[in-house]
Amino acid sequence: MKPFRISLFLFLLAATCPPAMPADVTASALHTLSVTSEDSWLVTISALLTERYNAKGTLVLNWNRPRPSAAPADADLELIDAPSELAPQLLLGVLATTADGTRTRYTLVLRAELWRIGAALRIPAAAGMPLLSEDIESRRYDALRERDVLMLEEGSELDFARAVPAGRLLTSRDVLRRPLVRRGQSIDVVASDGSLTVSLRAIALHDAARGDPVRVRNPDSKREFTANVTGLSVAAIRF
Repeated sequence: MKPFRISLFLFLLAATCPPAMPADVTASALHTLSVTSEDSWLVTISALLTERYNAKGTLVLNWNRPRPSAAPADADLELIDAPSELAPQLLLGVLATTADGTRTRYTLVLRAELWRIGAALRIPAAAGMPLLSEDIESRRYDALRERDVLMLEEGSELDFARAVPAGRLLTSRDVLRRPLVRRGQSIDVVASDGSLTVSLRAIALHDAARGDPVRVRNPDSKREFTANVTGLSVAAIRF
């Protein structure tokens, strides 16, 4: 069985909206709208929010309340008021500047979805089992409503921390990084200083995954020092 490898893909969704409602629409008539036509305001605001929050995935916006009927179709938009983080519903302050220099502030209420690709289990998993690529399938999810879903990276070395049923999206609580060095294990430690390299055997004092620091002991001198795990039963020190 091969170690886990998965690439992330982004699903691109078009942001669309219906024609603007009349300015005298009553509050009772405002409701969640079905978006049916492309809207440049949504596209532009989505780009501004993606940059502001460094959003990972594809951010899709829909009108929760209609765009103000007086809002110009073509304008430079500036985000001047936004919440501290992305949420399923957003109250935004936007400054619109038209070609003739007219500047108008608008308050907008939008619905947001942040689409990512997660991993769902094909089969049940037990605690301690390795996460393998053949045991999962890609599934799209909204990260604003399912916030704890694990974003898997290519080359991840993970084991299950607990039993997980088939068909469920994996979360960060379901897995842990696979230790490549175990407590009490004799490992190779490579010490390098420029072109000079020395190898020795040492005893690991605790478990550690790839890239983690591990405290080790020289079995002869009993001296303890810290190295970084670089592979299975291998650690390195650089001076």
